[in-house]
Amino acid sequence: MGKAGSKREGAHRMRESGREFLALLSYVWRWKKSVFAMMVIYMVSYTVMMTLQVYLPKAVLAELENRQTVQHLFMVLGIISVFLIGSILLSDHLVVRLQNNNVILQNKMKMDYIHKLLYTEYANLENTEFITMRDTAKAQLYGGDVGEENVSVDLSNFLSSLNTMLATFLSMVFYAVMLGRKSVFITFVVVITGAAIYAVFSQSGKRNYQYNEMISDAWRKAKYATDRAGDFLMAKDVRLYQMEGWLTGVTRKYVGIRRRYKGIVQRFDGEMEALVGVFTAVQRFGVYGYLIYEVLFYGMPASDLVLYAGMAEALSAGLNECFGHMRRIKQMSFSFSCIQKFLQYGKDTQEEALPIKKEAVSIRLEHVSFRFPGMEKDILHDLDFQVESSEKLAVVGVNGAGKTTLMKLICGLLEPTEGRILLNGRDLKELAPDERYTWFSCAFQDVSFLPVTVKENISMRPEQETDSQKAAECLLMAGIREKIESLPKGMQERMEKNVNEDAVDFSGGERQKLVLARALYRDAPVLILDEPTAALDPLAENEMYQKYAEFAKGKTSFFVSHRLSSTSFCDRILLLNGGRVAEDGTHQELLEKGGLYAEMFELQSHYYKEGAAQEGRLA
Repeated sequence: MGKAGSKREGAHRMRESGREFLALLSYVWRWKKSVFAMMVIYMVSYTVMMTLQVYLPKAVLAELENRQTVQHLFMVLGIISVFLIGSILLSDHLVVRLQNNNVILQNKMKMDYIHKLLYTEYANLENTEFITMRDTAKAQLYGGDVGEENVSVDLSNFLSSLNTMLATFLSMVFYAVMLGRKSVFITFVVVITGAAIYAVFSQSGKRNYQYNEMISDAWRKAKYATDRAGDFLMAKDVRLYQMEGWLTGVTRKYVGIRRRYKGIVQRFDGEMEALVGVFTAVQRFGVYGYLIYEVLFYGMPASDLVLYAGMAEALSAGLNECFGHMRRIKQMSFSFSCIQKFLQYGKDTQEEALPIKKEAVSIRLEHVSFRFPGMEKDILHDLDFQVESSEKLAVVGVNGAGKTTLMKLICGLLEPTEGRILLNGRDLKELAPDERYTWFSCAFQDVSFLPVTVKENISMRPEQETDSQKAAECLLMAGIREKIESLPKGMQERMEKNVNEDAVDFSGGERQKLVLARALYRDAPVLILDEPTAALDPLAENEMYQKYAEFAKGKTSFFVSHRLSSTSFCDRILLLNGGRVAEDGTHQELLEKGGLYAEMFELQSHYYKEGAAQEGRLA
C-alpha cells in the first residue's frame, strides 16, 4: 500500500474512532446528563488546584526575594492554602462521585446486554453472526482472555478517564498560554518533544499489538496442552496411550515461540524507552537552558524560574497524561461500538405473560421453507400439510432431518423463510410473540431448569403464583411424584447444584420427566413433545408416550422421536428426510407401503429383538 492509501486508511480509522467516541458520549448523555455538569465543575477545580500547586513555590520565593514580613508571608500562604485545600476537596468529592457513576454506567450496559439476550428474536440465538457479536460484547463487558492479554477494556473507567483528560487539557491550555506570554520557545519545545514522545509510544504500541497476536496464539496452544495434562477426564487416555511425550513436546515448542516473540517485544520496548529518554533530555535542556539564560543575562527573578520551570514540567506531564487517556478512551470507544452493534442487532420483542388459550386448534403449513441467514441450502423445504384439531401427529426421521426446527417453526420461535403457518386460519407471523406462545405447551430435548424450587420449575411462575395441587397432579402424571415426595422438602427442594449447594441432583431421565410435568402444568391447546424422553430406554419412552396419548385428549399434539415404535399410536405419522416430507400416513399405512418408514421400523425392531434376546442369554 502506498503513502496515499495509508493516509486514507488512517483518516478512515480516525473518522471511525470519532464516530465511536460520539456514540459512547451520546449513550452517557441519554443515561445521565448530570455527569457532564460534574465534569465541568471538576475541570475548573482541577485547573485551580494544579495552578496553585505550581504557583505556591513561586509565591514563597517571591516573598523571600521581596523581604516581606513573616505575617505577610503567612497571610499569602494562608490564602493560597485555603483555595488549594478547597479545590482539592471539591475535586476529590467529584472524583468519588464519577467513580460511582462509572460502576453504575457499566452495570447499565450489562443490563442492556442481558435484556438483549432475553428479548431478541429467538432465531438470532442460533444465528452465527449474532453469536459472534454476543461473544465479542460479552468479552468487552465481563472480560475475556486471549493468551495472557485481556481483550476487554474496563469500561467502568470511561467517565474517570474522560474527566481527567478534559481537566488535564484545560490546565494544559492555561499553562501553554502562561508560558507563551513569557516565551513561545518554551511552549514550542515542550509541545514538540511531547508529541514526539507520544509518537514513539504509539509506534511501540502498534509493534506490540502485532507481536501480541503471535504471542497469544502460541500461548493458547501451550495452555491447551498444559490444561489437558491436568484434565481428570483425559487422564486415562494420557496414560493408556502414552501421550505424555506429545503433550510435553507441544508445551515446550509453543512456550519457546512465545519466549522468542516476547524477547523481540522487550528489545524493541527498550529501544523506544531510550528514544523517549533522548526526547525528555532535549526538552529539559531546552527549557532550563532558556530560563537560566534569562536569569543570568536579563535578571529574571529565581521565583519566576521556579514558576515557569514548574509550568513546563506540568505541561509536559499533562501532554503525556492526556495522550494516555486519549489512547484508553479510543480503546473504550471501540469496545462500546462492539457492544452497541450487538444491542442494535435485529429486532427485539416486548413479551408479557398472557393467559393460556383454551380453544381447539388446527394448524396449516403452506409451502413452508426455512434456512438460517447465510445458509445456502434450506433446512426444511416446501412443507405443505394440515394438522386437524385434536389430532395426534408423529414427526419422525433420522438425526438432522429437521424435526426440531419444524417444531420451533410451528410454535412461533422461528419464522418461515418462505410460505406461512396458519393457526386457526391466522398467519402465525402476524401474531405478537407473546400471543403466539399462549397456544403451546412444549417439552424439548434440551432440558433446562432454574435454581428455584421444584414446584416453581414446574409452573415456571413465582411461588405465590403457583398452584401446588395442580403441580402435584402433573408430577403424578409424569411419573415422578413418588420421587419428589420422598425428598425431605418435597416440592420445596431447590434445583441446580451449581448455584444452590443444598440442591437436589436428578438423573437425566428424572429431569426429562420434570420437563414433561412442566408441559402438563401449562395445559395449552397444542402439545409439542420434541424427544423429551431421549434419556429413557425405549420401553420407558414408549410407556411415557402412551401416558401422554391419554393426557393429550382434545389437544392438537406433536410427538417427535427417532424411535418409530414409540409413536405408532399417533393418528398420523410424518417422516422427514432431507428437509422434506418423505412419507405421510398412519403407522399401518406406512408399513404396508414398504418405503423408508417400513425399512427404518424393521431395522429398529430387529435391533430391539436382538437386544432382548441377548439379555435373555445373559440372564
